[in-house]
Amino acid sequence: MQRFPSAHFESTKWYFNQDKKSPQVTRVDGQLTLHGETHPISLTATKFDCYLNTSIRKDVCGGEFTATINRTKWNINKFVWFGLTKNLDLSIKVEAARL
Repeated sequence: MQRFPSAHFESTKWYFNQDKKSPQVTRVDGQLTLHGETHPISLTATKFDCYLNTSIRKDVCGGEFTATINRTKWNINKFVWFGLTKNLDLSIKVEAARL
């Protein structure tokens, strides 16, 4: 069994553009837990949309987000001394429906 089998992100603040007719998510701040450590990060929205999913008859929102983190903040130091980069590029896809 792995010691740290999962990652967890909990949002603390959502940012939207100024379009009053069709506001879109631009960024989400939150706390990322990896390797048993929790630190703040910001996720930048590269795509976000809401729509009616006709198969489940519910409004669904989904998006794609990116962030770059320094993995050593989470004590993920393997191979750093050999020159492996400390920075990791994250690409996250999310879809959610209201219950």
